[in-house]
Amino acid sequence: MKKSAKVSMIGNMAKVESVPALAADALLYDLPSQPTTLSTSTVVTQQPEVATTKVPFTNQLTPDTFLRLKQFECWGGMEIQDILEEALTAFFAGKPEADRELPAKVKEKLRKKLPNLR
Repeated sequence: MKKSAKVSMIGNMAKVESVPALAADALLYDLPSQPTTLSTSTVVTQQPEVATTKVPFTNQLTPDTFLRLKQFECWGGMEIQDILEEALTAFFAGKPEADRELPAKVKEKLRKKLPNLR
């Protein structure tokens, strides 16, 4: 079996000189070219930090459900973790029990395994 080599598209591109960007209107409406200038007083706002930590876990599915999951991963263009995240988020949307605090003892036991738990 022959392994395929990945080709770097960037390495194959010809080097070009730096050219100032043209105004969008000039490009869209075929107007005379005018380089755009960037404002030096651009304000950068910080976005709120989104939890990106993932918790690995193991579970079981019926063979048919697992097959459908793998088929969707292949043909739907999503990773299993993203499919599960989206599906569970939609499932929990109508379930107030999912937002109810755990009892203190249960939460403390869970915190020992997951120190970053909120």
